[in-house]
Amino acid sequence: MLPRYFPCLLLILLLSLYGCSSIQVSTDFDAEADFSAIHTYGWKTVHVSGDALADNPLLYKRIARAIDGYLQTRGYQKVAPDTADVLIAIHALTKEKMRVRDWGGPRGYYRDPWYDPWWGSGAYGGRVDVSYYTEGTLVIDVVDRRRHELIWRGLGTSIIHKYSNREKMEKAINEYVGEILDRFPPGHKPE
Repeated sequence: MLPRYFPCLLLILLLSLYGCSSIQVSTDFDAEADFSAIHTYGWKTVHVSGDALADNPLLYKRIARAIDGYLQTRGYQKVAPDTADVLIAIHALTKEKMRVRDWGGPRGYYRDPWYDPWWGSGAYGGRVDVSYYTEGTLVIDVVDRRRHELIWRGLGTSIIHKYSNREKMEKAINEYVGEILDRFPPGHKPE
């Protein structure tokens, strides 16, 4: 059995290696929300089952700092939650996955078009590689404080990798958060 902190460690590794792996970003939003009226934001704590950030307050703080920095460079002002236009809530999920790669053909590299025995190339030495990896998803929610409704959600998903340099990790977290928030508000064009 894996230690309890293992998913948090994996999420740290995911965020810290953003530069070495691609991130898949998706967003959704409430079409009736008036995003032009948003000038201030505050933070909202959420409790989500399986949240990888719940057991890692240091990672939570790093991500929150990255979000603060990004939003403030875009002109949003951080205020007390009870006076904010919107509230920001974050959580993260991890999932174990398996990748199967069939190299096919004799000796595992290619299939010779002139060699096709009736028993198939796999019997002659085809190669299949199986690897396991962890995928992590960071969720950033924007909630209308007055209506208590979710108006925007950004998700960033990537493979988690190991990374040991803290400064590079924080730079990668900033880039990871930026990739997600570049799509906030809807219709925003990244510079």
